[in-house]
Amino acid sequence: MHLDLRMFRYFVQENKTETEEESMLFCSVCVCSRLFSSVPGALDEHKLDEPVLIGPSVALVGSIVDFYCEIPGKPSSLPVDYKLYEESNLGKKISEYTSLSGEIATFHVRITTQHDGRLVCKAIGYNNTEIQSSFSQGLDLKVIVPVEDVRIIAHPASNNVWEGQTLTLQCKKGKGTYVSYEWFRNERPVQTPYDRTDDTLIIHRLSVQNTGSYMCVASNLFNDTTTFDTRSDVISVQVKEYVSKPELSLEVKLEDAGFRAIITCRSLKGSPSITFSLLNDTDVIAMEITNKTSAIFRVPVELNRIMGRVRCNASNEGNWVLSEPVNLTVESVGGAVTVTPVTHTGWDFQVVGLVLHCKAERGTFPVYRWFLNSTRLEGRGDFYAVFSDDSALSLSVGPDSAGVYHCEASDSLDNRTSIRSARMLINEELLNGVSPAAVLAVLGSFALLNVAVMVCCVYGAVLRRRYSGKYLLVEQRRKMEIAVKHEGEEEEDDDYPFVEMLEGYEEDVVLADRMSDYEDEDESVDETLLYEDTVSK
Repeated sequence: MHLDLRMFRYFVQENKTETEEESMLFCSVCVCSRLFSSVPGALDEHKLDEPVLIGPSVALVGSIVDFYCEIPGKPSSLPVDYKLYEESNLGKKISEYTSLSGEIATFHVRITTQHDGRLVCKAIGYNNTEIQSSFSQGLDLKVIVPVEDVRIIAHPASNNVWEGQTLTLQCKKGKGTYVSYEWFRNERPVQTPYDRTDDTLIIHRLSVQNTGSYMCVASNLFNDTTTFDTRSDVISVQVKEYVSKPELSLEVKLEDAGFRAIITCRSLKGSPSITFSLLNDTDVIAMEITNKTSAIFRVPVELNRIMGRVRCNASNEGNWVLSEPVNLTVESVGGAVTVTPVTHTGWDFQVVGLVLHCKAERGTFPVYRWFLNSTRLEGRGDFYAVFSDDSALSLSVGPDSAGVYHCEASDSLDNRTSIRSARMLINEELLNGVSPAAVLAVLGSFALLNVAVMVCCVYGAVLRRRYSGKYLLVEQRRKMEIAVKHEGEEEEDDDYPFVEMLEGYEEDVVLADRMSDYEDEDESVDETLLYEDTVSK
C-alpha cells in the first residue's frame, strides 16, 4: 500500500500537465491492482473467470446489432477490458469495451460479411499484465446478405447439346449468403431426380424430353419472417437428335428423257442439318444436305436390265447410319396372272365371305383391276371392297355377288397393255353345296362303322357264353372250400360224405372242361391261358 502511494506521488510530480481526475483514476487502478488477489470469486490464481457472450445468432448485413459480455460474479470494483473478435481472426478486434465499475460490456456493431462465423469475447485485466486473460464460449452468427444478380451458366452451351450427352446448369449469384435454389422447366418445378448440388443441376443422358425453358430461383430467409428471392433469366435448352436409320422407297416414272427411279430416303428423326447420300455399292451416286428428315433422288433406269442395289446413308454431327439395300432393277409385268380365293365361314359352317387375291407372275410395279361380268369394280360397293393396293377383292356371299370374276394386271409404268386372269364363277349355291362324292364318302363311313359295331357285339356274346359255365363251377368250388375250413372241428365220420361230394364236384368240373374243349377245338392258345389264369386266381 505504501509503495502504491509513493508511485502515485511520483506520477503526479512527473505528469504536471495531466488533470486531477486522470491522476485519481490512475491511483484507483494501481491500488485496485494490488487488491485483485484478495477479492473472492474474481480471480483464480491471477486469471480472470470465463466471460459470457450474449447476442443474436442471425443478423442482416449493414444493420447495427448489440452484443453483451460480462464475467458472472465479478465485483464491481474490478476494472476489466472486454474485446470482441471473430474466432478465426483474433488479430483484428471487432469492438472493445472497458468496464470500470462492474457494468456489462456492450458492443455496438455494424454487421459486415466479415462478422459471419463464430464470435468470442476476450476479458483482460485493465492495465494489469499480471492477470491472465480469458475467452468466452463461441457465439455462432449468420450474416444474411440478400441474394441478387442471379443467372444461369450452361456447360456445354444450351443451344448445342445432343442426346446422350450430359448438361450442367449452374445458378450463379452476384450476392447472397445462405442461399437455397429451386429449378423450373417450362415454368414448372423440376421433379425429375437429376443430380443436384447447392446451385447446380446436372442432367445425364439427355433426350428430347429434356428440351425446354429453364430458370432458377435463388432465395434466402432472415429471422423466418423476411424472404429475399431473385429469378434468373430463362435459357432455352434444345436437345438435338442424331439422325435415325433411313428407309428407302422406290417409284419409277416415265418422263420425257425416259424412265427414272424416284428414290426417297427418309429418317424418322434427326436434327438439322442432315446429309443424305445415295450409294451404289460403295460409290456415291448423289448427295443432298437438307434441314428436313428426307431427301429425294432421281436416277435414270432401263426396264428389264440389272441395275444393282442402292443404299442411303444419313449423317449429322459425326453420326451416320445406313439403310437397308433396295434393288434398282425394274421388271415389266408379265407371265401368268392367277386368282386365289380364301373363304370365311360362319357358325353353321356356311361360307359367308370370300377374299380373292390377284398375283402376276413377275413385275416390279404391277397394277391390278377387278371385273364382275366384265364390269370393273372400284373402291367399295354394297357387297364388295377393293383393297388399297388393288391386289385383293373382298366379297360377301349372296345373290348380288353371284357372277363371273376375273382380274387384270398391267404395268404402272405403261398401262396400255394388260394380262387377264382365268374367269371364276362364284355363287352361294356353288360355295355351300355338297358334292356327290362327299355324300358317298360320309354314307360309306357310316356303314363301315355300323358293321364294326355289330362284329364286336357278336364276338362279345360268343365269349360270354363260352366262359359263363366255367366261371360258375369255379365259384361253387371256392365257396365249398371256404365252408370246409369253418367245419374243420367236426367229427371224422362227417368228413367222408363231403369228400365224396367234392370228388363228384371235381368230376363235374373235368367233364365241363372236356365238353368246352370239344365244342371249341379251334380256341387259341391265348384264350386257354386266360382261362387257366382265372382258375388259379
